[in-house]
This record gives sequence, C-alpha cells and structure tokens, in this order.
Amino acid sequence: MRKKHALVIGGTGMLSDVTIWLNKKGYHVTVIGRRNETYQRLMSKVKFPKSITSLLVDYHDTDMLKELLLERIEKDGPIEVVVSWVHSSAPEVNPTVLALLDSFTKDNYHFFHVKSSTSSIHKQKPKVPVSGHYYEIYLGFKIIGNHSRWLTHQEISQGVIDAIHHKRAQTIVGQLEPWEKRPH
Repeated sequence: MRKKHALVIGGTGMLSDVTIWLNKKGYHVTVIGRRNETYQRLMSKVKFPKSITSLLVDYHDTDMLKELLLERIEKDGPIEVVVSWVHSSAPEVNPTVLALLDSFTKDNYHFFHVKSSTSSIHKQKPKVPVSGHYYEIYLGFKIIGNHSRWLTHQEISQGVIDAIHHKRAQTIVGQLEPWEKRPH
C-alpha cells in the first residue's frame, strides 16, 4: 500500500515545519527547494527521512518542473496535498502544477496557496480544475505595542498547518489590517 503523497513548494526554508509535520502525519513528501544546504538542514529534523524526496529545481523552468513531478507521481503515487509558496516572478508554476494534478490525480486533491500580504489586495487565484479543492493562505504581520513585525518562520508554518488541518477556504496568518501599520 502506498503512502499518501504531498508536495511542498518552498518546503525547505520558511515552510520546513510544514514539511516535517506532513512527514510525521504519514505522507511521502516531495519537497521543492532552491538550496541543498536548507534541504540537508531539513533532513536532520524529519522523523522518516526515507519518506522525503527533494527536487532541487528552479521552478521558473516549468517544463523541467513538470517532468520531475511526473517522475515523482509515477514513483510515489498521485499527489493529494499541495502547499505552494511561489515567488511572483514565477506566475506559471501554480497553473502548471494544477494542470498536472488534474491530469494525473484521480481523486480529489487539496491545493493550499500561500500568498504574501500584498497579494491580498489583488485577490487573484488560479483557475482550479474541478477535481481539486483550493485554499488561500495570506501571510500578514504582527502588531506589538507601537511596533509591527513580519511573521516568523514558525508562525508562518503554524498558520499553514492550521489551514491544512481545518481546510478553511481562506486563512489569514497574523493580520493584514490596518495596512498602513505593516512593517517597512
């Protein structure tokens, strides 16, 4: 029997605790990151290292990304959960992954789209195929007294884990308002 399969895009850095949590929950996790050093640091923390596969790929190259993901789907089975935190410089990544999931995932999948606080202003979401469930996670900031600060890696990961656990259509981690009080 195959394990459940999850994909975490950006899962070796700020989302490493999400990768670790999915690993503990029994998923085989395919994790996309940019640097081998952060992947090695992640691997020193996971409970089941044989259930993690790293794809060190520049996701701007969507053809290569698609090819590598197809290989992982063939080996590890359909992807059931995606956590995607993609830089705005790569707008084709999420549509590419969604199209791939629609083609190769027979059952429903859950796509958790992690977005920066500025994306809350635009509120654009990719076209989601019928077979998938789409969730938005907005990362905000914290106001403490007279000062504000951006979220820590741990706060980000906890917010994402909470969103996955509760499957809310929209989650705000921290706060987005008042916008003029955000850190500069």
